[in-house]
Amino acid sequence: MKTLFNAISRRVIASLALLASLVAGAADVDEARTLAEDGDIPGAVAMLRGIVASDSKDTEAALMLGQLLWDTGEDAEAVDVLESARSRGNREATLQLARIAMARYDIDDARELLAAYRKSLMKGKRQVVDDLSGNLEDQIDRAEGMLDRVQNIEVIDSVDVDAEEFFRHYPISFAAGSLQGPEGLPEGFGSDSQTMVHKTESGNRMVWSAPDEDGNSRLYWSSALLGGEWESPEALGDELVEGGDAVFPYLMPDGVTLYYANDGENSLGGYDIYLTRRGDDAFLQPANVGMPFNSPYNDFLLVIDEYTGAGWFATDRNRHPGKVTIYTFIPQDLRVNVDVDSPDLASLARLDNIALTRREGKDYSGVMRAIGEARAQAASGRGSAPEFMLALPGNRVYTSFGDFRSKQAAAAMKEYLAKEKKLSGVLDRLAVLREDYGRGDRSNAALILELEGQLDKARAELKALRGNVVTLEMK
Repeated sequence: MKTLFNAISRRVIASLALLASLVAGAADVDEARTLAEDGDIPGAVAMLRGIVASDSKDTEAALMLGQLLWDTGEDAEAVDVLESARSRGNREATLQLARIAMARYDIDDARELLAAYRKSLMKGKRQVVDDLSGNLEDQIDRAEGMLDRVQNIEVIDSVDVDAEEFFRHYPISFAAGSLQGPEGLPEGFGSDSQTMVHKTESGNRMVWSAPDEDGNSRLYWSSALLGGEWESPEALGDELVEGGDAVFPYLMPDGVTLYYANDGENSLGGYDIYLTRRGDDAFLQPANVGMPFNSPYNDFLLVIDEYTGAGWFATDRNRHPGKVTIYTFIPQDLRVNVDVDSPDLASLARLDNIALTRREGKDYSGVMRAIGEARAQAASGRGSAPEFMLALPGNRVYTSFGDFRSKQAAAAMKEYLAKEKKLSGVLDRLAVLREDYGRGDRSNAALILELEGQLDKARAELKALRGNVVTLEMK
């Protein structure tokens, strides 16, 4: 009798000890979750590592640890932790591994892991557990399609900056306009703390994002009136929203081409960068600009500065808490894609190593010098706008006619600037005519078509003239 009592007592004590450990473990996981939510990611990771080390069967801790490790760029350890949990039959670990495979553009692995996860939800032919994969399959399909057309861009620099008001770190030239926060809007114009305003060089047009009546961010623009007033904001089309939030717009100097970010249903994940152009009376259906600009993370604010010859976009794909990466790249006149059979295809799509994107032997010092000049102007408050910005080989940037050695080159530059001013006038006139057309005035339809027909020829002529200026100066 005593022996039986002792055996029962031992079992009760063991059960109580196990229950206490489970309760303590749950409390530790909750504490780690609280630390993560409060922004102490290192503290949460350290606590979860301790829990997993002491109890490898604690799948809740393993899942949270794996996710936090992945979110902060500790990829190898994240996969190890999740694979260990998966080996114990944890279906959520399988789903996380599928998401990681997709983010790495390991398309076949992503599909296999997603199929394994969905199979684990079944009992016979009946699904007994809710499917938490969301739109992952669509994202995998989208990523596979984008990998067929990865643009072969040249990335010449990158910098990590604070995510808050990151756009203030874009060193765009005076000619590319300005990027401002909500303070750049006239009083009474809608905005929120995330609003960014792009004002064009002339100061006659601005475009920004703001919440609509449903609380969704969408794009608006306005034109300047006489006396410093502005037209009432005009909401850009619903086709730019696509069921998500449209933010961080940049309007090219042609007044027609618009880049912006959206996290709607056609996104690869988070915000993607889109391109649209204004038609007769509205912006056309936007197109996703694809990889490497976009990723399963948040990608936004693509800016092309035709004067410095550089472009920028921001992303949080590198998963540095509280930071975003701004990449500087060389825009292409004609899109060139990476060979789909290249062994570096996925790496170039992810931008693992920007040095791999550069052309061997190519000198980027002229562009970097022009960017430096633009940054210096911004730092000085843009008090004195340059007459122009002309990048030349040999790390030189001309900003005034006094910089020229060749009289012929200086004369050619004057011709270029005169034609550029003429084109700017045509664009301004087109903008007014298009707005009138959009309000129902069809009387100038033929004139709009005529002016639009002149644009491509005028731009090609300007490009040739600018090249001639450089040629004459380098003789």
